[in-house]
This record gives sequence, structure tokens and C-alpha cells, in this order.
Amino acid sequence: MNKMIIGALGAILATSAAFAQDGPPPAAMWLGDFTIGGKSTGVILHDGSAIPGAPSAMDLPSMNARGVPVSNFTLSAQGGKFELRGGPELFKFDGKRSKDRFSGTVSAGAKQGTFTLVQAQGIDPALNAKIAGSYQVAPGHVIDIGVMGEMGGMLIFIDHKTLREGPLYALSPTRFVSGPTIGVPYPFVVQADFARDATGAVSGMRWRDGKKEVQARRVAPHRVEAITVVNGDIQLKGSLTLPAGKGPHPAVVFAHGSGDALRDVGIWNMYFARLGFAVLSLDKRGAGASGGDWHRAGMEDLAGDWLAGVELLKQRADIDGKRIGVHGSSQGGWTAPLMATRSKDIAFVIVRAGSAVNVGDTMVHEIVWSAREAGFGEADAQEVRRVARKLFDLSAASWEEYEAYAAPLRAKPWARVMWPLNWSKDGWGKPWTKMNAFYDPAATLAKLETPALWFLGELDHNVPTEDSAQALAAAQKGPGKKDITVVRLPGTGHSFTQSKTGNGDSFVMETHMTAGYWDKMESWLRERGMIRK
Repeated sequence: MNKMIIGALGAILATSAAFAQDGPPPAAMWLGDFTIGGKSTGVILHDGSAIPGAPSAMDLPSMNARGVPVSNFTLSAQGGKFELRGGPELFKFDGKRSKDRFSGTVSAGAKQGTFTLVQAQGIDPALNAKIAGSYQVAPGHVIDIGVMGEMGGMLIFIDHKTLREGPLYALSPTRFVSGPTIGVPYPFVVQADFARDATGAVSGMRWRDGKKEVQARRVAPHRVEAITVVNGDIQLKGSLTLPAGKGPHPAVVFAHGSGDALRDVGIWNMYFARLGFAVLSLDKRGAGASGGDWHRAGMEDLAGDWLAGVELLKQRADIDGKRIGVHGSSQGGWTAPLMATRSKDIAFVIVRAGSAVNVGDTMVHEIVWSAREAGFGEADAQEVRRVARKLFDLSAASWEEYEAYAAPLRAKPWARVMWPLNWSKDGWGKPWTKMNAFYDPAATLAKLETPALWFLGELDHNVPTEDSAQALAAAQKGPGKKDITVVRLPGTGHSFTQSKTGNGDSFVMETHMTAGYWDKMESWLRERGMIRK
């Protein structure tokens, strides 16, 4: 399905985090690279050799290739061999093993080279939960580390001084590493060595980024409670992250993006907890441990789920009911303002990379950019635009009428980026689109009187930035008390990483988040009295 449905951040990061497959998971993961013909390629090897019948595969993040089958894999304590088909060439790897290191030669025809692989540990949810938190290098220099549910529970980090971000791979229970870019894991550029105090709690870390090494102490202690929220006949499971102390604390509820969004949103949970907020984050309906099915839900339904969380917060003595807000990402740009217009208990709205125009127009924008990213020219892109609009209109028509229009289009070269052509008669895509494509937030924005901070990326290929900015400007001029701050961030796309193109396939090669998001969010919240410490 489209990127908005998948959820951009989780789906793209997952290419470097795990190999999705049927059957048992691989027993081991190896991080490394191979060099042949003068070119070095970072890889992740998912090794199933120790599990009978389990496949092995390799990710090549810089090529946006994931799950490439590995054949003839043999591995012992002394060494091993395997083969990888790359287009017309067969790459043969033959090496020796020394503890957690596997290295040797690689050949492709007459070309010869070398490879190095380092064994990583599996994801340990209990360990990662203990490490997740904020680490202060110096006043004003904090590194947040959090669990990302959509990456299988991996840790991700953000250095708020340099804005460097990425995943952390465990080499041992105390040592974690990251590679030169978000998606490429090797050679290791970042290394974190965690220390524990006399009670066994993680107390700090030694952090190395390139040649610079610093010590960081753990700050902003927190605890996490498992939470159940009920909205009608839907039971939602999630977590409430609470700062230390009795409170009452301000609180933020996460309005997730599209797809199977989960409660652990990495650095966002830790960032808000460090600022003193209680953070309520739920598994989206139909995802994780939550009941229901988002495939059969509209924007009003999802907003109702998040509002049920607000109702729970209001009943707690450790929460300040006057300072409960919402942070919405991507699809949350439609549900967060809905929450504020349906409930006077919402004190602030923050939107990151959310559209302010109707759902159908946003998805058309996204499909058109998918065509451009796939290499199609502007004439094709405009044909894609016209066809996408028609297909969305036909979501409300009979199956026969839709199929009569769609069938001949499947032979078009650009059909592979036109996901509405993949609807099935009994599938969820067509009814979901019928339910949501015609949702227009204009009426909601016209009624919005809650203070709102709205971030847009100038290179966002999922959200029409210019149209959204104009819609927000029109809402700002409308009747009633308005406090809408729009921040347009240059040089970034939907993921809010620093980017020259905004293209989705460039994400794995990016390294830093864009400036002007984290610091603006904090200052805006302080100006409105949401942060008082």
C-alpha cells in the first residue's frame, strides 16, 4: 500500500532493523560490509543456518535491497561459506570465524575482494527498556535513547546537540553501535558503552561519535505503566510514561500515523518525559495488543480512540487536567485537530508532517511523487495524478465500475506505483478509501481554537506542503480565537531528516534530523505555560 498507509518512519527504518519472513526468525544477525572492485557495500546478514529449514538473507541498505536470499550457507566455529545472487553476478563468500567476527574473501567472476561481518545480539526487550532514557553530556547537550516498536523493539537515538540519529545495534548487554548512516550499519561510527550503579540500574554511558568521545550521565528518571483504554467496544493497550515525582504532570497523547502504529515511538517518548510530561501512547486499534481494526476505521474513529486516553488521564491525580495535549504525526495531522474540536480538555496541538488538506488530495500528491521517484517524467506524473483522482472517486462506485476502469491501466509502466490498482474485491483497500479519501479537515480547522504548532517539511513527498500552509493560513484568518503557528522546515521530507531530495529511498543514507523541530517544540510549549520547570 502507499507510504501514508505503511507509516513512513517505521517502514523505512525497518529495512535496516529486521528481515520480515515466514517461519522462525533467524538465529543471528551479522553487521558488516564487503569490498569488491574498489566499492564497499554495507550489509546486514540474517543468518538462519543454525535453524533447520530457516532461510538466510542479506540486506544491502545503500541499494534499498532487503531480504535478498543467501544460498549454500554453512557456518561453524571455524568459518563458513555462502553465496549471494546480485543481478547476473553470483557473489561467493568464504571466510574464517574468530569469536564474534567472520571475515574473508568474496569473489564475483574474475573480481576479488574482502568482507567483514560482526555478530550482533538479538533484541532484548527487557534490556532495552532499562537503557531507554535521557543522557546528559553537559548542560544543553542531551542524547535521548528510546525503544521503537515498529522496528521490533530496537533502540534508536537522537543527539540533540548534533542532531545525529539512528538505530543502535547490541554487540553485548553493555555495548551498542551504529553505522555511518541511518540505514547502513557498518563500519561502526557511533558506540555507546552503558554503566550501571551499585543497584544494577543503568546510570550513564560513554558515547563515541567518530573520533569524539564523551561521558554522559542518566537524567530525567521515569517509570512506565501498562495502560488499558476503552472506546466503545474497542479495548486499546498502551503505556503511560511518567516522570519521577508525584506531579501533577502535564501530559501528551500521541495521535499516531498510518498503518500498524505501536506504543513505543522511540525518542519521542523519552523527549517528552524529559521535559516533564506524562506520555500516553497506545497501540493503534488492530495493532500490537489493541483490539479493533484500523482498516475499518475513519478519522473520527481514531480521534475517538486517542480521546478515550485523554479521559483516562483526567481521572488521575498525578496528571494536570489543564495541561493535556496531543502530538500528531503524519495521519495524526487529521486526528489531532479533530480531538481538539471535540473536547475542551485538549490544551495544545502539535502536528509533525501532517496534511491540512483532504485525504484524497494528499494521497494523490504522494502517488505522483512515487512516480517521480521511480524515474517517470512529468508527463507520466501528470497522467498518474489524473488516474489516481479518478480511482479515488471510484472507491464509492460498484466493484464492476471500478474494475472496468482499472483493468486496462494495469498494463501501464507506472502501474507499480499506483496502489489503488491493487484493490481486491473483498479486500480492505477500496472500502477504507471510500471511508477516508473524502475527509476534508477544513471545517475542523475553521473551528480550531486550541493553540496549535504545525510543522511542515518543504520536501515532503507524502504531504502537499504548500497547499497545507495555505489551508492553515486560511484557518488562522477565520472567526474565533486562533493561535496556529506554522513552521516550514527547509531541506527535509516526511521523516524530518536532513535531505537534499525528500525521496524515500534516500532515507537510509541520511544521518541527521533537521534543525528547528525539537527546540521549537520546547520553546513553544514553554511560552504557553505547558512546561513550568
